[in-house]
Amino acid sequence: MRLLALLSLFSFFLFFFSFSLLTKNLDFKENYIYTIEEGQSLESIKANFKDLDINFPFIIDLYFYITGADKSLRKGEYLLTKDSDLFSISRKLAKGKVFYRSFYIPEGSVVSDFLTNKEQNSFCNFKGIKECQLEGMFHPNTYFYETGENLNNILNESFNAQLAFAADQFERLNDKKFIKSYYDLITVASILEKESCANERSLISGVIYNRLNRRMKLQIDSTVIYGIKNFNGNLTRKDLKTNTPFNSYINFGLPPKPISMPSKLSLIAAANPKKSKYLYFVSNGKCSHKFSVNYSDHLEAIKKYQLNK
Repeated sequence: MRLLALLSLFSFFLFFFSFSLLTKNLDFKENYIYTIEEGQSLESIKANFKDLDINFPFIIDLYFYITGADKSLRKGEYLLTKDSDLFSISRKLAKGKVFYRSFYIPEGSVVSDFLTNKEQNSFCNFKGIKECQLEGMFHPNTYFYETGENLNNILNESFNAQLAFAADQFERLNDKKFIKSYYDLITVASILEKESCANERSLISGVIYNRLNRRMKLQIDSTVIYGIKNFNGNLTRKDLKTNTPFNSYINFGLPPKPISMPSKLSLIAAANPKKSKYLYFVSNGKCSHKFSVNYSDHLEAIKKYQLNK
């Protein structure tokens, strides 16, 4: 009876000691990323942690042995936060909860914002695209990946998502007189992404279709800006008169390619233009425009909302 009591007391103290040791905050000065290489053993990992003044007690070895995790350690990066303890680290390693990095493609961005020329060419080779033109062709989103993953695989997911959604929206489009492909639809959507917020995109989309059907120049500032190398933020009269392929004050029809990465909302608006008689619009505040049917009213709106600022 006395032996049983001593064993119980010993077990209690062992549990208490182990629990205290395993759950004690390791007090990292900052978050730390530890990498497990392909085929790396638990003993090697423990040696690495020992260099960080982190010692794994026997009970951790027992945990890995019982769970079988010591035979199937997943390679990759593991994020150790500043408030990590031995228990949380052990569970993370045993369960293979690797750290995922993120790759962000912003709505309305241009391809050079997130890819170098070398990366663009690499992806085009990966996809077998002869004319490497990727503007507008990636779905804006945040993509998560493990270290070592090929960037082209991440881009491919974004590329395929954009094309699939654009193709679906193009099939829903009723007016295909001037918008003859999903690529044209992406171009319209890319303009909407730069020109307006979501609340007015379908209405501005309608203006674009109205002007195309009347064979009017689009005269949209964002297309002009896209054609200006190293634009400084100040659109001038000279810029509006400079003949580039993207100057819609000079050229008829759509610009030769998209001018940004359009979101799903912009693609939907491009495929669903709101019917109206409007042919003109001018900004009268953030996410708001004054729409006009005729040029004289448009000039009055410009005086009121632009020239009198």
